[in-house]
Amino acid sequence: MLDQEQFLSEALQKTVQIVETIEDRYREAAFPIILQAFIGVPEVQSSSNGSHQEMSHIQTAESSIPPNISVNEFFRRVNPDTHPARFVTAAYYLLHAGKSEQFNQADILETYRKLRQPQPKNPTDVMNQCIRKAHIIDAPSKDKQKCWAITPVGERYVEDLLNDNGNSSHTAAG
Repeated sequence: MLDQEQFLSEALQKTVQIVETIEDRYREAAFPIILQAFIGVPEVQSSSNGSHQEMSHIQTAESSIPPNISVNEFFRRVNPDTHPARFVTAAYYLLHAGKSEQFNQADILETYRKLRQPQPKNPTDVMNQCIRKAHIIDAPSKDKQKCWAITPVGERYVEDLLNDNGNSSHTAAG
């Protein structure tokens, strides 16, 4: 029992340290997401005594996208139908295709250009919607540009879209 208490105590300390670096308006939404990432995802059924990093690798190993899949093909499979869904899907693609763990607004809008999709009139508002839904959180800035990262909640959201589309229209590929 003491091991669990120590693990939780360390996870809380790390979470507090990270949350203190986040803008005030995002802290409340970020805290449970970051803590969940440290203590593991409830869907992991094995009683792993490993670190939170091992649990994260378990989660991402299941959700990896095929290597060399194009952004167009990935979006065709996920089929996001709103701007917030497209933003989260783009963040998922950037992470799992090995492009980047964090991204900025220009990265997302570049994805729109590759998809030949009309861009949202107010990208900042769309990003804020994703943040309110806890799909995206602030990340450390690079080159003085505002950066974000997809959360485990956001990853599950995209995976659910992918599974819903895969199960409803799954036919033999040829």
